[in-house]
Amino acid sequence: MTISYNSATHLPLLVYPNPENSLRYVVFNSGLTFRGANDRTNSLQNPQLPDWAVIDLSELANERTPGKVIAADFFDEQWEFKAGQD
Repeated sequence: MTISYNSATHLPLLVYPNPENSLRYVVFNSGLTFRGANDRTNSLQNPQLPDWAVIDLSELANERTPGKVIAADFFDEQWEFKAGQD
């Protein structure tokens, strides 16, 4: 099963090994994954999302979220989608 999202209202965020340089990663992200509510202390300013996520931008960003997180998870040990995620 393949899932698709409308690119006008959905945004992918992910980190993945760089196929041209195994010492680097490719990151698709529109900004920090922590929000304004996490500015109180540095201990809250760490990544708030796993390896990949799909954000629905039709729900406005707020102090806690960049929009509605409709899907998110980690890749498996081989950087593949886990079984049942495609």
